[in-house]
Amino acid sequence: MGGTAVRNAQESVHIVAATVGFVSLFLLWLAVLWGLMLRNGWAQSRIKHATVYGIHQTIALLGLTLGVVHGFTQLAGPMGTVRLVDVVVPFTNPYDPIGIGVGVISLELFAACTLSVLIQKKIGYTRWRAFHAFNYVAYMLLVGHVLMSGSEMAAGIRWGAVLGSFVITLLLWMTTTPWWLGWRQERNNRRNDRAGVGDELLVNVDGNRCARFGFCEHEAPKVFALRGDGRLAYKATVPPELANDVIRAVEVCPARAIQLNRTATTVVTQKKTEPAEEPLTGPTRIPAGSGAGPRRRSRGDR
Repeated sequence: MGGTAVRNAQESVHIVAATVGFVSLFLLWLAVLWGLMLRNGWAQSRIKHATVYGIHQTIALLGLTLGVVHGFTQLAGPMGTVRLVDVVVPFTNPYDPIGIGVGVISLELFAACTLSVLIQKKIGYTRWRAFHAFNYVAYMLLVGHVLMSGSEMAAGIRWGAVLGSFVITLLLWMTTTPWWLGWRQERNNRRNDRAGVGDELLVNVDGNRCARFGFCEHEAPKVFALRGDGRLAYKATVPPELANDVIRAVEVCPARAIQLNRTATTVVTQKKTEPAEEPLTGPTRIPAGSGAGPRRRSRGDR
């Protein structure tokens, strides 16, 4: 009778720990996806940045808290094989050192990245954002922990869902890396060369409206750069091969602080019997997100 009660208690602890762990995994996965949305500036024209950032923080804190609960719940089982040192120090568990070890490292990385928000101003936004990228490593280790240590992973639908979420995250991350964006820029440059696009862009950033979110730097790192002191530096004149990057930066800027002008290169001539039109010497304003070239002036535009 006593052995049955102990086994039932152990099974109950296991069910609670597994449930909390899966919910934590799901929330941390959402937090990583939400972080990608923040980094890339997706949906910023529809949702305020403060709202998106607040949702990201809330989901991440909930997932991290449940992850800590999952780890310490393992200690409550009367027949458990996890010790207190195993929850804190990785690779010390004698039964599953690798699986539990990568889970501990993942949880500690998530905690460090979350707490780094408190010292963001001290270390500078650029360094903080580079350190915050360890969240992707933490998520990868978390998936490894679930696949190696999860006793419920025998069912194909469960390990398939976990692996599928990892593949989705990996694809979204890879298609927004500087390498991928550089390759896409080269492809656009070749397309523009064939189309005859060759005008420079004039960039102006309204310092009063700029909130320094860093989306412009992500889209056009060769034009915009957030300095260590939090200020934004940018090139005032942009060559044609970077025009697409800058236009995307305008589109994702949540504060709508970037303005573009195109340098005029077209001169309209008239017949010899009439005085020639004056050349287009001033910059021609183009709307944000538009790839149209300078418009020809006619007599009716005067």
